[in-house]
Amino acid sequence: MNQVRRAPLSLVLLGALVALGIAVPASPYGAVPQWDNLVLAALGGWAAWRCTRLTRGMDVRDRLPWQVLGASSLLFACASLVTGLGVGGALGQLGLGDLLVLIAALGPTVSAALIGGRVRGTRWPILVIDGVLVTLALVVVADVLVLAPAVTPGAIDPDLLPLVLAYGIYPAVAVGVVGALCTVSTAAVRRPATAMILMTGLLGLASALLAVHIVQPGTTWAAAADVAIAGALVAAVHAVQLASAVPGRSSAADSTPTVNSAGLVIDVLALIGVPVTLVTALLLDLRVPDGALACTAVVVLLLLVRLFMRIRDSDRIEEDLLRSEEDFRGLVEASSDGVAIVDAELRLEFTSPAARTLLGVVEADPHPLLLDLLHEEDRPRVRRELTTAAGGVTPVVHLRLHGPEGERRDLEVTHHERPGSGRRVLHLRDVTTRRRREQELERMAFTDHLTRLPNRALLFQEMAAGSATTAERSLLVLDLDGFKAVNDSAGHEAGDLLLVEVARRLQGLLRTDDLVARLGGDEFAVLLAGGEDAAVEAAQRVLDVLARPCRIGDRTFTVGASVGICRVHPGGGQLAFRQADAALGAAKRAGKGCWRLHTDDRVAQAAASSSVATALADGEVQLRFDTIANGDTGVLAALHAQPVWLHPELGALPAAELWAAAERQGCTAALQQWLITRACADVAALDDQLLVAVDLPAGLVHADELPGEVAVALAAVDLAPPRLTLFVTEEVLQTSSAALIPALHAVHRTGVRIGLDDYGMGSTLWSQLSRLPLEVVMVDVRNLSAGGNHDRTLEVLGAIGRSARDFEVSTVAKEIDSRQLLHELRVQGVVAVSGPVLPTGLTAAEVAALLRHPGPAVVAPVPVPVPLPRPRAGV
Repeated sequence: MNQVRRAPLSLVLLGALVALGIAVPASPYGAVPQWDNLVLAALGGWAAWRCTRLTRGMDVRDRLPWQVLGASSLLFACASLVTGLGVGGALGQLGLGDLLVLIAALGPTVSAALIGGRVRGTRWPILVIDGVLVTLALVVVADVLVLAPAVTPGAIDPDLLPLVLAYGIYPAVAVGVVGALCTVSTAAVRRPATAMILMTGLLGLASALLAVHIVQPGTTWAAAADVAIAGALVAAVHAVQLASAVPGRSSAADSTPTVNSAGLVIDVLALIGVPVTLVTALLLDLRVPDGALACTAVVVLLLLVRLFMRIRDSDRIEEDLLRSEEDFRGLVEASSDGVAIVDAELRLEFTSPAARTLLGVVEADPHPLLLDLLHEEDRPRVRRELTTAAGGVTPVVHLRLHGPEGERRDLEVTHHERPGSGRRVLHLRDVTTRRRREQELERMAFTDHLTRLPNRALLFQEMAAGSATTAERSLLVLDLDGFKAVNDSAGHEAGDLLLVEVARRLQGLLRTDDLVARLGGDEFAVLLAGGEDAAVEAAQRVLDVLARPCRIGDRTFTVGASVGICRVHPGGGQLAFRQADAALGAAKRAGKGCWRLHTDDRVAQAAASSSVATALADGEVQLRFDTIANGDTGVLAALHAQPVWLHPELGALPAAELWAAAERQGCTAALQQWLITRACADVAALDDQLLVAVDLPAGLVHADELPGEVAVALAAVDLAPPRLTLFVTEEVLQTSSAALIPALHAVHRTGVRIGLDDYGMGSTLWSQLSRLPLEVVMVDVRNLSAGGNHDRTLEVLGAIGRSARDFEVSTVAKEIDSRQLLHELRVQGVVAVSGPVLPTGLTAAEVAALLRHPGPAVVAPVPVPVPLPRPRAGV
């Protein structure tokens, strides 16, 4: 697109009219120079220049019709120049100027023909007939009402008669042809074509006025013709300007035909004008020339030809429709997917053979109600989903049926309503095998393959799903005492059998509402309903049952267990797990074979002794930053911000305990606003390249306020939105309100990035891709393998990274705790890394010092001019 600075066309036209208003009185008939013609020459030159500049930005295939208009403007400028200087004689004296004008006047006709050729399936015979038909109709009108009175004997000099006829007939020819050719145009050039019709109409008016000027010389006719020509030149530029605004190759590629109202009006008025003109001549006793009568006869003949062609086209269209219907029916009947049509009552009106097989429709009742074929409990849902969806994109409906042998069959149905018919077309596909595989994969994703117990992912999902309830819940984390000795003495096969027996005993010991999960190795967890007393009682039963000897093959083992207990607070699944794990450690230190309760509830103590709101105001709540470096280069790319409460009595409370205390005091909204604002401000003050990542807490996100808080925080420090990443976990998505997903989409539309933390702890990335505009996932490498098996970690992490890249999602490996693993990850080309091996828990001042004096693990970023490139760290 040519971005030349230009004056509005209205100002150009106004300037031209003012100049003509001055030049016309100063240019009497026959005087040299003709100042009005020189003004028109200048305007024509400007129009040719503008058309040339505008067409440069068009595709080569698109620019030809509009280059013709530019060439016509240039020819007219030359004609006006020679006549204005008196070189080629004045207009109307049959000289060089008139010849150039008549050649230039062919431009709109050629352009209209080129535009008409862009219409898909252009039928040139019909276009030619329409053009001739309209042209002859206008010739009849012009001949009877204008030319016949003007060319009566003695009215003008015989030498000027050909010129009068040329100027008089041109409006009929040009307007008729252009109008007919542009009646059907492409959607892309409809507006430019309308502007070209307007330009042609103005040229026709100017031509008619020049014919009158030749017959009756006068300043009025000349001035009116000059004004019409000026308007036509500006209209030509406007047409090219509209065409140049069409993006890319749209004008060529979008060849869908559309009716142009302006061309249609010209066609209708021209055909109506013939009988109206003849009736007028009869009433006013005007002479009807023989040429007009001949043109009228040809018009009638062409109308009959056009009617014959329309009838023939209708027959052909009908044959094509019948053939298409047969082809469509053949495709429908041959398709393995079923097609059905239901009425407003969901009665089957049509079913293809495949649909009859899928739905189990019998020959005795070929038009049953669709709902009668479904499971009874599914009928209200299916009726609601099929009858309430209208227009636009409709959701996929799942149907459950019984096959001919009683087996269950799952169908996936896409559907759309036929407007105005009250009927709905259903496309049915048998997805029984696919659904069975999906269910099996889902079961495997949440099930421990050895014990068939729920795994860590399902445990955390259950803790998140129940966090919205007010009922008390407790978590037990236990591992077996002496299990390593069993593996060492009897082998891993015996160890696996022992784990299966432990799982069986735990399941038989607890209630059906309790959840028993295997966390990995010899570590198990129990999520149960009830408070501290119920948890202690359950822990004691676990110790008693697991202390009994286990018979494995021909050997007997006695292992026992240690148990850690804690309460599960709303939104505190991760915190509860850490507290129970800490209590488990205390039980092991106490001699194993016992349970310990997490009594050091610093959250309750902090909430009871201090105010989080006051701590925010007094500066007790601060940010600590973990560094994130590019995986291959080690360049410091981002900071992961975590709030910490420096409590005057309890010491440093980490983010989870701070959020839990804020939730108890009802000030999580203030903490959320402070966290986002402070993180943006600190990073903006540190460096102009570093990115910052902020975690949103489970169950405590204020979704309605989130987009506004992010916008205010970014604007306050002029931080580019892509430098901020908001991280959520699947626990956050499951425990927050339904407004969170739309809020994250709204934030992402501003440029802020969205990330998924703790990837691998839930139902995997795939279930979130359709819900969130994810750009980053964080993977905790501790969850990928056990026993320090770096090769297994690299293998799994590489698979995650490759699959994430397919969706243009970056991967960050966190909790890297050894330089060996860090080196191996860098060799593998991991995008970004974070963890204890890199600087963690830094204050803003310590980050600033690190940027000035980088350590061996990270490299300071190299300053670059804004705008910032997207960092490779991907956070």
